[in-house]
Amino acid sequence: MAGTLKQTTGQKDDDYISPLPDCLIHHIFSFLRMRDVVKTCVLSKSWRSVWTTVSDLRFSISSYDDDWFVERVLTQYGWAKVEKFHLDIESKHFFTSTIDSSVCFAIDHQVQELRLSFNFGWACYTLSPLLYSCSSLTKLCLSRCCLSFSESISWISLKSLSIQYMDMSDDVLQKILMGSPVLEYLNLKRCWDVKGIHSTSLKELVIDDIQVGLPLHISTPQLLSLHVTDYLFEIIRIVEAPSLLEAVLDFHSQIKSDFCLLKEMLCKLQNATRILFGSWCVRVMWPLKVEDVQVLLPSCKSLTLHVPIPEFSFPAIANMLATTPNLEKLVIVFKPFDPYSYSVYSLYSNSQNISDLDSCNFDHESYWHIKKKFKRWALHLKNVEIFGFYDCLRFKYEEVLTLVKFLLGHAFVLENMVIDVMKGLQHLELQYYADSFHETLRSVKLLKMLKLFIAILVGEILLKSCVDLNSLLDLMM
Repeated sequence: MAGTLKQTTGQKDDDYISPLPDCLIHHIFSFLRMRDVVKTCVLSKSWRSVWTTVSDLRFSISSYDDDWFVERVLTQYGWAKVEKFHLDIESKHFFTSTIDSSVCFAIDHQVQELRLSFNFGWACYTLSPLLYSCSSLTKLCLSRCCLSFSESISWISLKSLSIQYMDMSDDVLQKILMGSPVLEYLNLKRCWDVKGIHSTSLKELVIDDIQVGLPLHISTPQLLSLHVTDYLFEIIRIVEAPSLLEAVLDFHSQIKSDFCLLKEMLCKLQNATRILFGSWCVRVMWPLKVEDVQVLLPSCKSLTLHVPIPEFSFPAIANMLATTPNLEKLVIVFKPFDPYSYSVYSLYSNSQNISDLDSCNFDHESYWHIKKKFKRWALHLKNVEIFGFYDCLRFKYEEVLTLVKFLLGHAFVLENMVIDVMKGLQHLELQYYADSFHETLRSVKLLKMLKLFIAILVGEILLKSCVDLNSLLDLMM
């Protein structure tokens, strides 16, 4: 691409952009709004038609004028293929014919990545029948629209599919999965009427706040990663997932906290090396005794626990550790107080007649019972990270310090512990690294120094709660 920009004086000015390769200029354009990309035509004669060859077309529709703009761009576009075509419609005042013509344009230009997102006013818009047999699609994102029940689907190249805020009847979803033989990634967010997910090609599945009236059955023999987040109206049942290596079960629900349901889920995670448990899983573990936890996750090397502070209890964490005998890394994230989470917690504790395990009724009998078994759970634990430490201490100071005491005192191969403290706008991080050359000293002098540092760090909180700092030291030592 030749040519230089000239100043009004007639003198030549250095033009460092025009000589750049087209692919680099197109990459720069990808960070601009489509209207700004089109405006580059006034920079010079050599730039007059550059915008007509961009491979990424992204439109955000918010007014009547945008309808005319989209038609103009599509009419003057001069490239044979489109890699990415995004159409985000925020306005209710947009012609359906323009949507249809835009989709047809993308299909005619062998689009690879297509995103169609509509606001609530377009929830009844049914996609063009031509889309159901687009063979060039590799990535498709749909939000707030409708898929036809009668159309057959053939997306032979589709590898990634995201569907949000849509009615996904079981028949339609199964048509999609059967018509997408190489689909590897599926994301369902705020969808309803989903009953089952059966695919022989899926490798990654994300389920975010879906609304189902019956247990959701998952049968995916090639699945490597499963993420279940936000709220669930019904439990999921993992029928088949022998290849699963990563599982995120970070959801909350008012589903009856039945250990049989959780046990059934855990039995399908035998090969998973990275696991994250959220509030529902922790709540199920809460009332159990250590000997009741008979499920083992032998392959799990990394365990993350997202624990709402009102639901935190030392026995629940201990029960989680009991399932992972080969654990090497433990991350605990104490979630700040949330009114919704606390209401679910209250309903559960009332229905189960379980009292809050705060400093006044901490179960010391369970403490010593767990201590006897803890050594064989932490044989391989090398790294521990704790976040939200400050907030948790304000509500559960004895239990959270007991947890730290256990980890420091009984994880004999512990190499690294990080306690991240958020206090207002202050960010404090406590790190401890084992001295590989003086391991024999670690359990005595360094351990006491670390405990003392923690005591000083949190002393202000505990003293405000009328707790003697000496009592704190006695608890930790």
